[in-house]
Amino acid sequence: MAKKRVTHQSLKHDPLMDQYLKTTAFMKEQSAPIRKWGGLIALALVLAGGIWWFLSYRSAQAAGAMAEAFRYQDALVSNPIPAGATGLAFTTEDEKHRKAYAAFEKAARDFPSYNGEIARFFAATHQLYFEPEKAEVTLKELSQNDTEIGARARLALAQRYQSTGRFEDALAEFNKLKARPFLVPTVLIDLHMANVYEALGKKNEAIDLYFAVANNKDWRTTEIGKQAVERLTILAPEKADQLAPVEPTNPFGGV
Repeated sequence: MAKKRVTHQSLKHDPLMDQYLKTTAFMKEQSAPIRKWGGLIALALVLAGGIWWFLSYRSAQAAGAMAEAFRYQDALVSNPIPAGATGLAFTTEDEKHRKAYAAFEKAARDFPSYNGEIARFFAATHQLYFEPEKAEVTLKELSQNDTEIGARARLALAQRYQSTGRFEDALAEFNKLKARPFLVPTVLIDLHMANVYEALGKKNEAIDLYFAVANNKDWRTTEIGKQAVERLTILAPEKADQLAPVEPTNPFGGV
């Protein structure tokens, strides 16, 4: 049987060849937009990498600024400064507080999106020692923030009022803080409130709060608990006798 002759016309209409030609034509048509989008994607990746690097760099700088500020906060104060002392050291508390304030202010100013709130808070706690009125303004502003730092600022503000004899203002701030304490221990708030009530001559209110703090077994042996027991013993020794006993802690575990 004779083989069928393959003509030029039959090759022209070969399905495989047609598909090849169509695919080739399509790729030629699409090569320009593919190159365009490929370039845009590459550019986007480069920009994303640059942004990531920049943010990482800024974050590291912000952390470094805070670390530097905390070096001042933790600095030794001694006059004379001991020979061989390591780290920062100052001969007066005033110098230390001013340097720490400046360092925290710089950290807040240079990196507000990273350090703003917390750096301003620490700056204000140091500023209280040499510019208390200005520090009070900052603490009042920060205390409006519904954050952990906001709660800490309210505590510092209430203590400022307490130390300057503005007892009603102090009570108002302590009550606000007690309603939203975040990580501020409520026993600490109660102890301060008891001190304020005592200063106002409201003995019964003070005794009730001292008793509540002193009767908290988890805090009895801490400095907070000891202060409450001491004041309670002075103001109402009969209430001190009613305190629940605290079980001794077994250092080896078990009961």
